[in-house]
Parts: sequence; C-alpha cells; structure tokens
Amino acid sequence: MLRIRAKREPGTSFAAIPAFACPLTTMLKVKPSIRPTETYTEPNFLRLHTFLRPTDSVTRYVTLEHLSYRAEAGNAAGNGWQCATIVDGEAMSKEDAMFIARTYAKENGIPVIYECHSD
Repeated sequence: MLRIRAKREPGTSFAAIPAFACPLTTMLKVKPSIRPTETYTEPNFLRLHTFLRPTDSVTRYVTLEHLSYRAEAGNAAGNGWQCATIVDGEAMSKEDAMFIARTYAKENGIPVIYECHSD
C-alpha cells in the first residue's frame, strides 16, 4: 500500500504541490527511458511507465515498478533482480504519476527513477 504524506488543498491535483514540499535526503535522479540496446546501470530504481490504451486515446494509465538487484555471497538462491509493482495500470496524469514516484522513492531510499512515456 502506498501512503502519500504530502498535504494538498481540496480541488488541486498532486502536481500542484511544489517539488520543494518533498525534500529528499539524497539527490534523486530522474532519467529518460533507456534505449533497447542499453541496460539499467543502477541496482535500485523505480521504472515509471505511462501509456494510452488503444481503446481510450484520452486517459493516460500508469505502471510504477520498484526494481532492485541483490547479490549476497554464499546465497545464490536469493541473488538476482526483484520487481515489486507499486501501481498497475491506474488512470492518472503524468504529473500525478511523477509525484507518486518521487514520494515513494523518498520514503524508500530509492535514488533513481527511469521514466518512459508511450503515446
């Protein structure tokens, strides 16, 4: 379950909350989507994907995933990539999706957000 602790006035979107209202203890990097020939270089990141469904060309949908790589000596069974889906195909704006991603990253110590927007 995602908890958002930022305050907002009724009738305003999450995007209306300025970035400085959610200070980060470490510098958060937002990177564009990687090309098919590239690989992810960070061992702990969020992947934010917004898209339009073919049946609905107006509403934007969002999927947010937390990916992390764990490598422990002597524990081959627990090593490798792990993926946790935070938001799965929910309707919202790009701005609201980025607000949720930044808030989640801050609360969970995730240093990088890769964003991908399909039109």
